Amino acid sequence: MVAREVVFGIDPIERKVSLFAVGLAMVISILFGINWVGKAAWASSQKFVKGKACPSAFPNHVKDFCALVNAQSHWATQFLFVFVIGLVILFFALRRKRAGVACFACFLGIALGLYGVVFLFLGVWLIVRAFRLQRYGEASWTASNKVAREMAQARKEGRDPTPKASATKAPAATPGPVAPPSASKRYTPKQKPRKR
Repeated sequence: MVAREVVFGIDPIERKVSLFAVGLAMVISILFGINWVGKAAWASSQKFVKGKACPSAFPNHVKDFCALVNAQSHWATQFLFVFVIGLVILFFALRRKRAGVACFACFLGIALGLYGVVFLFLGVWLIVRAFRLQRYGEASWTASNKVAREMAQARKEGRDPTPKASATKAPAATPGPVAPPSASKRYTPKQKPRKR
């Protein structure tokens, strides 16, 4: 329906949203970097167990939670991870590669958990738009729904369900008369002369 480059590329709107996500990833990585430099404590989600005791991996108390106070390695890992993945998404966004942006955005979204919902949404949104482009020739919700209704109506009426050629697709050339193939000297049997 549309060219392969269109499906695997990203349009200007998708590119702007991707660049916004890169900026958000950089802000998150800076926050992790501040915690790393400031030697912030990293509290686990586990509350005190019976007798106000904490597990051996989290021996210190921060409010009502068990915490690992010297958590520089945790913050450093978080900072480097988000920063590097943000740069990878930036690279693919500048190169207009849909697959790279979608995959790494989903990867970052899953890794960040609740904080990564925006990145997960971006990756899924790009994948859904690619599916609509490939199937209906339109990426927007309203246009792809309109094309889907037209295709369903055409199937119902027994017509060809392929949508009409859009502006991005060149019209197909009409076939002209085809000349018969020439006889092969090797495989064509010799004909007997006609009787007079």
